[in-house]
Amino acid sequence: MNKTFCTYPFDHNYIHPDGKIRLCCTTVQNIPTDDNYTLFDANKHTIDEYWNSNRMKEIRRKMIAGEKIRDCERCYRQEEKGVESLRKTENMQYFIDNTSPDGTYNKPATDMQLQMGNICNLKCKMCSQMYSHMHGMETKAIGEQDPEWLHWVKTESANVNNWTNDLGTRHEWYKNVEFKTKTFEHISKNIQHLTIIGGEPTLIPEFYEMFEYLEEQGTLRDKSIRITTNLTTTNPKLTRWLPKLKDWNLFASIDGIAERTEYIRYPSDWNKILTNLQFYKDLLGDNGGLTLSPAVQLLNIDQLDEIVKFWKDFSQQDRFKRAYKYNWSWAAVVWYPLICNPSIAPRGWRLKVADKLSEYKFDEEYDSLIGELRKDQHSEEQAKQLQRSFIKYNDRQDQFRKVPHTWRQLLPDLEEAIENNLKD
Repeated sequence: MNKTFCTYPFDHNYIHPDGKIRLCCTTVQNIPTDDNYTLFDANKHTIDEYWNSNRMKEIRRKMIAGEKIRDCERCYRQEEKGVESLRKTENMQYFIDNTSPDGTYNKPATDMQLQMGNICNLKCKMCSQMYSHMHGMETKAIGEQDPEWLHWVKTESANVNNWTNDLGTRHEWYKNVEFKTKTFEHISKNIQHLTIIGGEPTLIPEFYEMFEYLEEQGTLRDKSIRITTNLTTTNPKLTRWLPKLKDWNLFASIDGIAERTEYIRYPSDWNKILTNLQFYKDLLGDNGGLTLSPAVQLLNIDQLDEIVKFWKDFSQQDRFKRAYKYNWSWAAVVWYPLICNPSIAPRGWRLKVADKLSEYKFDEEYDSLIGELRKDQHSEEQAKQLQRSFIKYNDRQDQFRKVPHTWRQLLPDLEEAIENNLKD
């Protein structure tokens, strides 16, 4: 069996928040142009221009031959650990049969993920400049007060913050009218399944322009659209467009109950989130769905059972008794920055949380997360170093934000466990 083949290079388009074109959301490599000097960019190139470029053809040839490619290293590593990756193999023979010997694939993709820049109104704990310009602006502002801290953050990189340069830069590739329109044309003509992420899509005028364009072209009814949102804002215009889609699913980024999600997804408002969640619930109709998608991390894993209960209660309050409309996604377990991953916590605290979560029964993936809590994934010294970094990063950020509740106040048991562990 071919262990390197994936359908993404044959049936998927992906635009990163900065406009660069990649194979998918998992890879970190951008697709180079044929001069191997510049990079394909949605602000400068069309989807058609990159689709059968030299690099894309090379990737397809290698995948068909069973050879590994560097773009897929993350999936390979996950699979080696026995973890299911995002690699897809459905209809493999069909894609192989329709690929020329040189790697050319003349059919357009039918699946697309559109990252609409990095304009966002939140500065989430696990986020970075690439996905939130506000997060980058804040990191820069803290650095102006505390240059040593900023230098440390940059040096630590993915351990504490998924560092990118040009802090505060607004990635708005869709502002180029010519290439924005060509992207909309491609979506209208070819894409059946579209995933839209930000930044925060509902803040971006071009997000609504896309719906208007699809409506004008008469292709809304052909689209299955998935939208990821932080639920801090919405727009009545969606009541016009969502019911016209083939189907739609809203992925709700809720990372805790009340003040916990307000802390993690700072500066969100829990009551506003509930109001906007109800807005989408009222729009479900025959074609809509809601999926809770928490970013599972050290700051909320102790509350995971309560988050599940909240969602179950919310779905059971559906006046039409449509439980099938409400789903759950475990896709967003935070591994980077590493200080956000539950694996860095002291063993005693992890086992205590695992025992608490075990009292509630949900599904196999929930049980798998509990199992991960019981494993030691770092050496004692590595764990202590990451715990020190966790304290340094969050204490400084909390101090700058003047939050009503610090991580120490929200998770006193975790604070005690870490402080005691670092004394040993």
